[in-house]
Amino acid sequence: MNVVFDSVYARACMGAGLAVLTGLRAFLPIAFLALYSRLDFASAPSLKGTPFAFCEQVWLISLLFALAIVELALDKIFITSPRASRIVQPFKIVLGGVVFAAAMAPEGWIAMTAAGIMGLVVSGLADHVHRSTRAGLRAEKTALILISVYEDLAVLIGTLLFVLVPLIGALLTCFLGLLAYRLEVVRKRKHKGLRILKG
Repeated sequence: MNVVFDSVYARACMGAGLAVLTGLRAFLPIAFLALYSRLDFASAPSLKGTPFAFCEQVWLISLLFALAIVELALDKIFITSPRASRIVQPFKIVLGGVVFAAAMAPEGWIAMTAAGIMGLVVSGLADHVHRSTRAGLRAEKTALILISVYEDLAVLIGTLLFVLVPLIGALLTCFLGLLAYRLEVVRKRKHKGLRILKG
């Protein structure tokens, strides 16, 4: 059972899943990971004695949750603004690397560094897919706000789920890859059709 809940594989899956969620909401995944680590909850990694030990400080956890609340509110207010999404994008990518690295911190520097790089890629891809799908929606602002609320709930549930059953994070990461591939195929078909019409 240690392989499922307390192993390098479990932490890698947890970190990957949290990096995907960071592509949706920048601050919630790292805030909850820090909180769960401080409480020693379920399969959360112990950050004591690692470079991320400071994440368990109460003031930092409080700050992360405050920033998360601000982000959730701003996402509803500027739901139709692509510029707002681009402003938050760097935070999502960087924190995706941070949350993956933090999840792998107990495994040492090499694993932590590799995880940090992978986290940047995964969260960046998740943010790209998120912005692409949202830009393709043709709905009223009220409907978009409702979708945003569902995204908030998905991140909240996912963060808890990945700490309880870390291996599920791998499934979400695979789903992200398939979704990104599907969006790329659709984009190429669309551009091909436009070239045919212009020709």
